[in-house]
Amino acid sequence: MSCGHRWLCVAVAASACCVSVEASSSTGLGSPEAGTAHIGRGGAWLARADDPLATYFNPAALVRNPNGVHLGAQLMLRSHCFERRDITGATVSPGQSLAPPPGETCASVPPFPNPQIAASFRLHPRFALGLSLTAPHAAGMVEWPETVIYADKFGNTEHPTPQRYMLLQNNALMVFPTLSAGFSIHPTFSVGAGFVWGIASLEFSNMTEATSAQRSATGPQPDDYTGDIKATISGIDGFIPGFVLSTLWSPTSHIDIAGWYSWSDAVKTRIKLFAQAGYYTQGGAVDETVNGDPDRTTDQDDAGRFRLDIPMQAKLGFRYHHPRRGYSAPALGQAWLSKHEGKARDSMTHDLFDIELDLTWANNSVVDNLEVRFDPNIPIKGTPGFAPENADIPHHWKDVFGARLGGEFVAIPDLLAVRAGGFFESKGVDEAYLNVDFHPGHRIGFGAGATLRLAAFDVSLAYQHTMFGALDNGGQGKVLGISGDLTSDNRTLQTVNGGRATSSLNEIALGATYHF
Repeated sequence: MSCGHRWLCVAVAASACCVSVEASSSTGLGSPEAGTAHIGRGGAWLARADDPLATYFNPAALVRNPNGVHLGAQLMLRSHCFERRDITGATVSPGQSLAPPPGETCASVPPFPNPQIAASFRLHPRFALGLSLTAPHAAGMVEWPETVIYADKFGNTEHPTPQRYMLLQNNALMVFPTLSAGFSIHPTFSVGAGFVWGIASLEFSNMTEATSAQRSATGPQPDDYTGDIKATISGIDGFIPGFVLSTLWSPTSHIDIAGWYSWSDAVKTRIKLFAQAGYYTQGGAVDETVNGDPDRTTDQDDAGRFRLDIPMQAKLGFRYHHPRRGYSAPALGQAWLSKHEGKARDSMTHDLFDIELDLTWANNSVVDNLEVRFDPNIPIKGTPGFAPENADIPHHWKDVFGARLGGEFVAIPDLLAVRAGGFFESKGVDEAYLNVDFHPGHRIGFGAGATLRLAAFDVSLAYQHTMFGALDNGGQGKVLGISGDLTSDNRTLQTVNGGRATSSLNEIALGATYHF
């Protein structure tokens, strides 16, 4: 085979469930919704927006809220599994006639604390500022195994994993400082806008094929792990600009109507490449001798570029809040509310209950490909070839529509409130293009929570469970892995995403707001 046919293509995992510059997410990049009060209401919080997190989620509400500082976090517990099948519906051998795995393979997703911090200041009865620091509402690290142990003709031995050509590891950390302002045009109508500065640190790994020569005259083209190369890219995007816009209108004293829109630039960065050739032994275990072997390890700074487009989003919220009969001035402990002379609202003091419906849209169809482009003529040690100039991963997402319904009951005024809610979002991908980096299947979730007021502090606790609809293409996947064979356009001869992907998410949230 010529050197060109053995040209190594180093791919990037089409990854990371954490690569989202939207802290609130109806997109396929995360899960709704960040914020302790949010998830306790099933995400239906747009028109409510009554703590400093309104800085991002509805800056128009800042001017109606008292001064405050908020600190909170969700402990995210996610599961993600994949069972690979070929076009005949059979499970897929890793190569060399080894037995295929007996069931699905699951990722290791450590519990991830998703933090939020925010502060808001009413500088004038008609003007307020807010500052927040949020992270994407997604797990920060996902690691798929490189091998799995199961029985075959050699006994219980290590075998290369079936999802390895899509993703091995995603480790991404992102933060989004937001500076917003809210202005009251009329006592019943306010507007808000915020500037978002995203910062991202990314690292992804997957396997590629060094060669993809025809290996079967009939039937589906099989894998062959003996030529696998592990590739890792990393990079930092220190400036991801974006903005949020919102309005809040109260046509009556009982009804609030809110609108919200967000836009963000793409995640774009120059990337470093780290590649290890000959990653598996002939028996299918990881070849530990590759570590530290200078003849098989490529470590190239500034090797190319990475781009992931971020879907814009829009929401429309409708809220009814029922005032409490016999309302009197706030208790002494709520002097922070009295000093705002009735211009600030507080549901735990003023209302008996509320209910809200939010309608959401995310322009997920902007995510057509995850773009990975390497510079020309980067040699890969341990092979006679070079890194590819095009290692894009097709995603072909679709726009997502959703609805969130939730509410709150103030059981004891100025002391205890309880809340609950749920949401639904439509499927955002053609299952022929399912992947294991994100899971944009339809989503159904529910949450519940409570707030205990202690003088000027509101302490909140919440739980949310999200069910992701399984993505199953029956083995008829259309995503090809990256290959070193020029005759196959540097793609594998077999699809690598046939099968079924499942996911679920549990969250426990704790937050506190100090009013002043």
